[in-house]
Order: sequence, then structure tokens, then C-alpha cells
Amino acid sequence: MSLKIKKALIPAAGLGTRFLPITKAVPKPMLSVLDKPTIQYIAEELISVDIEDIIIVVSPGSEVIGKHFGPAEALEARLLSDGKKKLYDIERETQRFNVKFVVQKVANGLAGAILCAEKYIKNEPFALLLGDELMYASGKEKPCMKRLTEIYEMTGKSVIATMEVFGDDISKYGNLGIGGEKDGYFEVTEIKEKPSVNEALSNYALVGRYVLSGDIMSKLKKLKPRNNEIYLTDALDEVAKKGGLLAAPFEGIRYDVGDKFGYIRANVEFALRSKEIGEDTREYIKQLAEKL
Repeated sequence: MSLKIKKALIPAAGLGTRFLPITKAVPKPMLSVLDKPTIQYIAEELISVDIEDIIIVVSPGSEVIGKHFGPAEALEARLLSDGKKKLYDIERETQRFNVKFVVQKVANGLAGAILCAEKYIKNEPFALLLGDELMYASGKEKPCMKRLTEIYEMTGKSVIATMEVFGDDISKYGNLGIGGEKDGYFEVTEIKEKPSVNEALSNYALVGRYVLSGDIMSKLKKLKPRNNEIYLTDALDEVAKKGGLLAAPFEGIRYDVGDKFGYIRANVEFALRSKEIGEDTREYIKQLAEKL
């Protein structure tokens, strides 16, 4: 049986309360970094691994996300009639993916969001990309999802992205117990959900990019809720203790766009890389720095 990853799941049903009042009317995944919503950047990470079948889990009232990835016939006709082929091509890029939407009606956590998509995932392996994180890789760096899918297809084991964190940041993330290392990835022996510094297993944190085997669904369905949530880390901990979980550091930069400062940082750094406004942004920052 082929281990090729063909589907991806993006849980994007959070209410975005940290960004109120804008998220009262605009779903959090539609907040933009420059001129693209964050959900589009996340979908575009899948281009490097040739995945076009995406399931997005949304909250009720998020129809605008479907509109973004769907056709816009009147707009396309107007752009073509006005000779704006470049803008037409930009708009058409939003339709390159085969996107299905599932509504998470009960706010029962990440694992609950994954279970909402069971009818589409079934028992197949899938990529999982959390909606609050953007991963940027330069042309010289291997994209995070490409790294994870290569490891999964080589080993047949579920694999998660990881990074090192220190001090108080340890308690903000799922924490990994690390075993043997091979070819730049680690065996995961155990996972703890947001431990204190004294309880931490290592400095390695769980990052929001995963490639998971299809049998994770059966494990999630057996879990008992804690604090009204089902925790993916509980299922991953079970997999790790049976020797079936790997972790890989990633190349590039991770942006936490669910955090206000992380969101601003992403906008500034993506602006600096922009061919259109990068130089103007750089000069503006230099002038601003002189006033600080």
C-alpha cells in the first residue's frame, strides 16, 4: 500500500477572541498578511508536496472562507475586459485547490475538529496544518511540509514538526520526550501538554504541522474529554509510547499569527520580502527606527 499523502486538513474554527472586534464579523483565518488571508498562505504550503485535496474545518458563519476559495465570475470577467491579466491570474490562484468544508458545531478542541473531518479522511494518512501558524521557507530551504511528508513516506510513522523553546515559553506548547536521532529527525518517547518548566521532558516543543497515519482517528474516538476538550496530544502520546511517532526540526521561520505581536511580525517581514513594496518598507523602517 502506498504511503503517499494525498489529503490535508486545516482546522480553522477558532473564534479569534484575541483579535476582537475585527473577528466579530471577519473569521480569524481571513485576517490578511499583506494582501492574502492567512488561510491561503497555509494552503499554499501544500504546493511543495503536490496536495490539492484540502478539508478546512470552520466555525458556523464562516461562509466567506468558502467564497474566497471559490469562483468569482463577475470579477474575473471584469479583470479580463479591463486587460488586467496579472490580477486575473492572482485571483485564479485561490481556486487551484480542491477544498471541502466541515463545520465544527461544538467547540471541543483540536481533536474534535479532526474528528469532524473523519468522513473525508477515513483511514488514510493526512497532513495536518494548524490555522494559527504560518511557515516560511526561502528558496534555499526545504518547506516544512515537504520535510515531514518525506519522512512519513520513508518510515511509515507519524511525524510532527518541532522546535526548541526555553524558559517560560516551554509551558506554552506541547512538550516532547526525545529518544534516538537518525537523519535529522528524532524518535518521540512521550508528550506532555504545556508542562511547567520543572516538569518538561526536553526543550523540544510541538509545532502546528503534522503528517499522521489514518489510524489516529480510531484513537481520538476513544479519548475522554478533559476540560470539555479532546486533546490530540493524548492520542499522540499513546502513539509515541508504542514507538510510532517521530519529530523533525524545520527550516525557515514560523509565525504565530494567532498572537497579535506574531501577526504584526508576519506582516512586517512579508512586506520586507515583497517585490512590490519591500524597498519602500525597508526605508520606512529605517526612518522609523531613528525616531524610537
